[in-house]
Amino acid sequence: MTAITVLPPTDQDHAELHFAAGVPGFPAARSFSVKPWGTEPSPFFLLECHEVIGLRFVAVPPAVFFPWYEPWFGPEVFQAVDAEGPDDVRLLVILTVHSTAEKSTANLLGPLVVNSTTGQALQAVLSGSGHSPATPIVNRP
Repeated sequence: MTAITVLPPTDQDHAELHFAAGVPGFPAARSFSVKPWGTEPSPFFLLECHEVIGLRFVAVPPAVFFPWYEPWFGPEVFQAVDAEGPDDVRLLVILTVHSTAEKSTANLLGPLVVNSTTGQALQAVLSGSGHSPATPIVNRP
């Protein structure tokens, strides 16, 4: 298994994401456009599905809120997105945005693994990792 260095997307990262197997819970959701979300410059992205009208996700590089987050993946994850290894991919995590930042969460259990060159992507499920699909983005005292 290989750790991925969590880096923010670069200028050359793809503006379209393609999930060959769909997204867990949304098997028909295979193609997404990626746009900046919020006032620029912003680390947030809006992922808008082409197949499922109205399906949108807000995503962010996990290092924005979780600099310690370094998930491990087996070679099958890299193969699924046609990547040679960790240097060819970037991670995003899906946010659940609520009325306040204190109520908003990130899905660290299911990060998005994206081939930076082709836009091929998958949502990896880190079973047994101890990560949560609803990790608060703001630490509470």
